[in-house]
Amino acid sequence: MLIRKCSYVLTDAHSAKASMVLHPGGELEVEVAERQQHFIVDFDHVLFRRGERGMVVICEDVAGAPVCLSLSAHDAFELYHLMEDSRDELEELMCDLA
Repeated sequence: MLIRKCSYVLTDAHSAKASMVLHPGGELEVEVAERQQHFIVDFDHVLFRRGERGMVVICEDVAGAPVCLSLSAHDAFELYHLMEDSRDELEELMCDLA
């Protein structure tokens, strides 16, 4: 199981850059330096919705309010698959340990 790092340019009006770390335990860590945002959210609390400029990644349960990040459809698709790969690796590890 590996930590995966990626970064995406947000497609909203400010075009900030979101740096993300996918932790093996099923957590997504997000930092948007331009907005002074940093948070960690479980994969189970990350939703993908179609938006005006691509896809919106909704991170629920972050300090009591959801955080929405606008990504291109390609970047959201890539992030989704990275999260799925991490989930699969964790599930495989847990099965091997049982």
